[in-house]
Amino acid sequence: MTAPLLTTVDDLATTDAAAPPRRRAAPAPPARSTSVPAELPARLLRCVGERPVPTLDLADVTTARAPQHVVRGRPLAPPAAPLPLPDPTALCCAVVRAAVEVVRGERTVGQLARWVSPEIYETLARRSRLVADAPRATTTRPVTVRRARVLRIGDGVAEGTVVVEDGDRVRAAAARLEARRGTWRVVALEIG
Repeated sequence: MTAPLLTTVDDLATTDAAAPPRRRAAPAPPARSTSVPAELPARLLRCVGERPVPTLDLADVTTARAPQHVVRGRPLAPPAAPLPLPDPTALCCAVVRAAVEVVRGERTVGQLARWVSPEIYETLARRSRLVADAPRATTTRPVTVRRARVLRIGDGVAEGTVVVEDGDRVRAAAARLEARRGTWRVVALEIG
């Protein structure tokens, strides 16, 4: 149970309606009882699993200054550096081989959607529809890569040439790869 706040005798006196109003001195602030709790300290809420935010003693305002990550509500961690891209040679060979199989009618173009740009996807889809309407010659040998050469031009750009064996024919392909969202993506493709 809490004790009531202390009041002065002047506050309890009632004023008489006939008495002229008298001017009082400014009342002193009421004294607090020791049983009334002081103001609760401010607390930062955090999610389950987060690291606890460091507590600061802000009693001395001149020397204590809250770090910006605490003020803005962000954890103190350096931004993660992007992972280096892998060697694009394997992807270049796989995309060229799969594109030749799409042109032959042995593979669906949807399997390349993740690895090629939308323009190349549309071109291969159009080409595969033409092949699907034509009579299909049966080939027994799969498409194999004879040789490939991929050269990195910059941090996120590479160009490659791939020579593939397509049944009785030998084809050459040129591809340009660019880094998109941490992986390589073919943005230009020419198959001879």
